[in-house]
Formats: sequence, C-alpha cells, structure tokens
Amino acid sequence: MSLTAEQTVATRNEFKENIARSGLSLTQIATQLGTTADVIAESIDMHPRRIDDNWIIRNFLLQYLNEHNIEPVPFTALTGDYHRYWFLNSDVIERGIID
Repeated sequence: MSLTAEQTVATRNEFKENIARSGLSLTQIATQLGTTADVIAESIDMHPRRIDDNWIIRNFLLQYLNEHNIEPVPFTALTGDYHRYWFLNSDVIERGIID
C-alpha cells in the first residue's frame, strides 16, 4: 500500500494524536507489542520495517482507546479490513507482536 505524501502526513499525525490521547509512552506501547520504543517511533514516523507493523500499532491503539472509553482520531488511510489487502500478512497483524 503506497500512500500519497498527503496521506503519509495525515497518518503520522493520526498516530501521534491517538498516542497522545492514550497517555501511553512509546516505551509502554513497545512493551505491549514486544518491540522497542525506537521501532515504534520509526513506524509512526511512517518508516516501518514492515508494512504490517503500522497496522499492529493502529489496532493496538484503537483497542486501547476503546477499552478506556477514549475517543480516537479516525485513521483516514489505514482503513477497512486488513484481511482484504493482499499485501498485508493478516496472521502477523492478528498476532499483535512486532518482532
């Protein structure tokens, strides 16, 4: 999935706003996802090691916000059912771990 420059900026901002709303640090998110804060930072800056990583972070944030009754900022490019995107590995995303 190749995003336009505008979509990349919007997605970066959506990640940052949702993280701010969650109150979680990058280290806390990384711990939950089995990785490091540096990997999370690179991913949300739209330089993920794997395209699946951003979907894992997205799903984690949306679930966390929902469980804590916090209104998320909707993602405008990372939308829809990831199972329907041929280029994503749904097994990796469902595992929810960035290794």
